[in-house]
This record gives sequence, C-alpha cells and structure tokens, in this order.
Amino acid sequence: MKFTWPWQRLDDASAYKIFTTEFDLTCTGDALTENLSADERAVWHEANASYDEEVEIYRAKASISGAKWMDKLKSDGQVNPEEIAVSILVDHSGSMRGQRAVVACLLVEIVADFLSRAGVAYEILGFTTHSWKGGNSRKKWLARGSRPNPGRLADTLHVVYRQAKHSAPGAPHAIRHLLRGDLLKENIDGEALFWAGQRLMNLGRPRNIVVTISDGAPVDDSTLSANHPSILWDHLKAVIADLEGTPGFKLIGIGIDYDLSGLYPSSVLIDRLNDMADTVFPFLTAQITFKL
Repeated sequence: MKFTWPWQRLDDASAYKIFTTEFDLTCTGDALTENLSADERAVWHEANASYDEEVEIYRAKASISGAKWMDKLKSDGQVNPEEIAVSILVDHSGSMRGQRAVVACLLVEIVADFLSRAGVAYEILGFTTHSWKGGNSRKKWLARGSRPNPGRLADTLHVVYRQAKHSAPGAPHAIRHLLRGDLLKENIDGEALFWAGQRLMNLGRPRNIVVTISDGAPVDDSTLSANHPSILWDHLKAVIADLEGTPGFKLIGIGIDYDLSGLYPSSVLIDRLNDMADTVFPFLTAQITFKL
C-alpha cells in the first residue's frame, strides 16, 4: 500500500522536509473556546449572532435541498454507511477572513448534517499556523545559522473539531472559530491533507473520502522565502497523488472563490451562499457512491 511521506530524498534541495516539529500544535475545537479571554469571547459571541442572522435563509434552503438529495441517495441503495469514513478538512488561511469564512462555516455545517443523515462516520478538521511568518520555527532556524533549503519553517496548528467516533449529529458549535480573524493565518495544505488521510486510514474503513474546503494555494511566507518557491505546491500535489493511489481513497475539493480542479480529481466551486445547496448536495451524492 502507498501512503508515505513524499520527502524521503533529503539530499535533494527540492525535496519536501520539515525543519522542526517542536512547535507544532494539535488541539480540539473545544480547547480553542476554553482559551478565549473574556473580551475575545464577547467578540466571538457577537460574530456568532451576526452569522446566524446572515445565513438563516440559506440554512433553511439547504435543509430542504439536503432532504431531497438524501432521499435519492438512500433510494439508489448504493451506499453502506458502515463502509465509509469521511474527513472534512477546512483551510483556515488568512484569506478566508470575512465573507469566505461565513461561506466555509455554513458549508461545513450543511455537509456535516448531510453525512449525519446518511449515517456515515466523519471527522471535521481544520489547519493553519499558530504564528505568522514562521514563529518559533523560524527563530530556531535563524539561531542555527540559517542554512539554505531548511524545509517547512512554520509552527503548524491542526484542529480536531469532531472525531469520527462522536455520535452527536452535525458540526459542533466550535467550528464557528472559523469566524475569528485572529485564528486564520497561513496554510500548509500538503501536511494537513496527509494528516487527515492518516486519521481516516486508522479507522479501517474500506471507503475513505477527504473533502478539502479551501480558497487558494498553500502559502507560508517563511517557508517560501527560504526554499524553492514551489515547495508547498509541489508537496501538496505529491500528497494528493499518493492518497489517490491508495486503495479505497477518494479526494474531492470544494473551492470557495477558487477553482480546485487543477489539484483534485473531483471538485466543485462555490462563490455565493445562495447557490451553495443546489451545488453541494448533488456533488456530494455522486462522490459518496464511488465504487471500490
């Protein structure tokens, strides 16, 4: 079976590698909430209220459309929920701030509701960095003499909003941390995608789908300035190829104001809240019924 890090040729300056994982962090969505100060919590609650008001009509439309497509999915009889595991992987890059974050948040909620109705096991994951421009990783590299082509120079932050073993339907409230501009920083997509795929593989299901929600290419200024300028893009493509070559895996992309067809074998573009339900549900229905 494939599914290995595509960075084994460390003597090759263009090969992907990591300078240090010492400052990387993985946390739960609940931990993000617990770490908010009183003032930050007040701002977040205000953003939540504004979000609910803005998406109310679109959420209702999605509920009706989702029910129709769920009936079709079940009537076709091609899906055994016990065989399938899904990872919803959400880009938390700085470019998501504002309206794109609203679209992404509602998108996660309606996709999670759809998967819950289908009885499919699924996770919800997010990825970003917890510092701008490298953070402690870059500081350590500078202190050690700034050797060329150090590899990834960022402190990654991976967030587990929902584990596959959880039984509560839909997306947890913590997914709304997407609405916090201070959380959204830089994005190392290749490593995040590998992480999501590895988590699915550990579940042992014969069919695995990673749904990546993103609004652009991987970007980390610290890494790009110290390495080959296409290091993150090349690594992402290598991970996609590796996962797609792994038996029982399927990768799909949902682009927010960004066409992901150049990366993912199956993708769809969302650019407006109004068209989300009519676009996403037929796309998801087709992807869930993929053959082994």
